[in-house]
Amino acid sequence: MRKLIEKLLREHQLPVKEKQQLFFDGFLATADIQQAAEQMLNAQNFIVESWKEKSLTDDIVQKHVAIPNAKVNKPYHFPFDAEALGLHEMGDYKWEIPEGLGITFEKEKALFTGIPQQQGEFILTLLFRLRMSPADKPFSEKKIRLIINPDPKSLWKDLPSDEQDPYWQPDSEAMTASFGDRTLLIASKRGRSHAHEGKFRDDSFASSFDQATGWGIIAVADGAGSAKYSRRGAVLACNAVVESFSALLASEKMISLETAIAAYMETQSEESQVKVSGQFIEQLGKIAFSAQQKIRQEALSKQAEIKDYATTLIFTLVKKYASGYVISSFWVGDGGIGIYNNTDAIVLGTPDSGEFAGQTRFLTMQDIFADNAYINRIRFKVVPDFTALILMTDGITDPKFQTDANLRNVAIWQKLWQDLEGNNEDGCKVDFNGTPEKAKEELLNWLDFWSPGNHDDRTIAILY
Repeated sequence: MRKLIEKLLREHQLPVKEKQQLFFDGFLATADIQQAAEQMLNAQNFIVESWKEKSLTDDIVQKHVAIPNAKVNKPYHFPFDAEALGLHEMGDYKWEIPEGLGITFEKEKALFTGIPQQQGEFILTLLFRLRMSPADKPFSEKKIRLIINPDPKSLWKDLPSDEQDPYWQPDSEAMTASFGDRTLLIASKRGRSHAHEGKFRDDSFASSFDQATGWGIIAVADGAGSAKYSRRGAVLACNAVVESFSALLASEKMISLETAIAAYMETQSEESQVKVSGQFIEQLGKIAFSAQQKIRQEALSKQAEIKDYATTLIFTLVKKYASGYVISSFWVGDGGIGIYNNTDAIVLGTPDSGEFAGQTRFLTMQDIFADNAYINRIRFKVVPDFTALILMTDGITDPKFQTDANLRNVAIWQKLWQDLEGNNEDGCKVDFNGTPEKAKEELLNWLDFWSPGNHDDRTIAILY
């Protein structure tokens, strides 16, 4: 206190002289001076503490704090770590969040959660006290901006296609069937780009399983977007291969195929392999050619060109034997087909991606069967077991594999399978252990996944 008063007197040009020290002691000892000095000291402390509190509060108010953007209809999860955000002096706090936003704050977990229901820019209010503040101190306010982006799916229209069109087909379709000791799921959905303009689904599929012989066939096709009747071409191609498959089962050619397979399964020799390959090349080539001819007949009957019905085509024949599954395939165009087995993936062919982006080959092209060119489109494989046999149009392969090279990457196949099992941002899951009917609907829902720039029709067939 003595130093405080001496400083005050010096500042007013009234320093205490050396010979006045004893006299000054008496001055300080008087009650009124002591009271005044105490009041002055308290006032100084009040000013210092008040400034400290105001300054620390202003630091928090002015500090830039960003919280992650949210998206309408997407689960929001953000842990609010005050220390990590630089709010070191903040003590007790709470949040005021606009009603109807769909987001709440769990104080015990320091966690923002919810599913945003509105798009736009919103202000959240952080009410807080400093660590040094008493519990009854009024809260200070800090405004923090939260941006909720629109659900990109909501920006797309879903206009119905013209059901009066002679080549109309449902905008989405799915099926399930018993396939020997396996289950087959197929789902096909019109892409957002087509739905936005009320156009047709150009993809198609078909399948059949013969209980008596144990043989089954699965086909998927993608009509060319540039061809005006491509949707019909895809339907015709898939149906034609199933019809030809049924005819094959009833013919003597099937005996030759079964004989060649039996010899190969027993010897595994190169000679027997060549014979099986020859049988599959002959029979699958005929089946594929019959699909092209069916389209050609349709074009002639409608006085159109066959290219108006341009479509890709992937199909596979499958049968289980005692020593494993025999799988043979035909593939023209883009998309993909593979045998997936957790740690391995066997791709049954090569996609026709074309020299430039967006190009591909189609079943309707004349050179597909010229000079036996189709031979290189046919594969056969014997595997002891598999997790899934998967056929896809490019509406699946483009977003999920992105490049042709990735079709050979087992890690991408693993990621696709995990995606199907629910490891995706939508949490959309196909329960392959549940009932086939439920799994069918789940697969159809899964096809609605969001992938920027990939809005084509999507078709996938899974034998599991």
